[in-house]
Amino acid sequence: MSTAEEYKKSLKMAEAEEMLDLVIYRPIAFVIVKLIYRLPITPNQVTYGALIAGLISAIQFSRGTPNGFAWGAIWFAIANVLDCGDGMLARLQKSGTPLGRIVDGIVDWASSVAIFFGLGVGMSAYFEQPLYWILAIAAGVTSGYQAMVFDKRQQEYISTVRGEKNFMERESERVDSELQKNSNPIRKLFLSAYKSYMMVQEGPQTSEEEIKQYLPEVYQQYNKGIMRWWTWLGPTTNRTMLMIAGLLAHPEWFCWVVVVPMNGYLLFMFWRQKQITRRLDEASKSSTLRTVSIVA
Repeated sequence: MSTAEEYKKSLKMAEAEEMLDLVIYRPIAFVIVKLIYRLPITPNQVTYGALIAGLISAIQFSRGTPNGFAWGAIWFAIANVLDCGDGMLARLQKSGTPLGRIVDGIVDWASSVAIFFGLGVGMSAYFEQPLYWILAIAAGVTSGYQAMVFDKRQQEYISTVRGEKNFMERESERVDSELQKNSNPIRKLFLSAYKSYMMVQEGPQTSEEEIKQYLPEVYQQYNKGIMRWWTWLGPTTNRTMLMIAGLLAHPEWFCWVVVVPMNGYLLFMFWRQKQITRRLDEASKSSTLRTVSIVA
């Protein structure tokens, strides 16, 4: 297998990946993965490395100095490379599990909370204004929600294009299977927490819901373009904006951009996606698509 084929195999799906990941972070992560994937190093160990780098980044941001903001940005970049690398390593080793996805999610959450806490401390000290805590919290909550929405759109797109069962349904079945097989109380707690997260991500369900199963090639034709636009709401975009703002010693710029224009962009994407979905539904009338109704 050529290096290019290996790189492609290590991705989720190129058209659904964040552009900044494709051109910056994943190529760097791939070099690291190539060096270690035959060694007894697990994806979870790479994930823990990302956590350590993220915590160091948070500490640096909390210093509230231009130098601290710059080092916070550098360590955050390292954390993001490692965050890309754990999934790439799992796909090359074929060692991905629901628990691994949970560990990755928990580490991302813990790292993000620590970094935005550090930002709150650092910006309040640097600008001598405690109100910057509110800005940091608003940016953290907003950034997390945008990442959750993107994750859902990305997984739905990949599953449908590959002709697989609805991602949430498939993942829920995998988690239920793991819960039945696993007797470790800590692991069961993590698996239950992950299932709760999926329920929040899926949103409220009605008692009778129509689930549309689109032909993969047709779904891809309608959604490939907008999927690329969805990727700009992914976590790497936000992280990179924070890195740039940190290097410029103005992390508050990042917070304002995430809270105001990026939320406006999110609302636009919701509206645009509804338009495209409506066109897909209209196409179903010509038997181009198939629709299955179920009772939830």
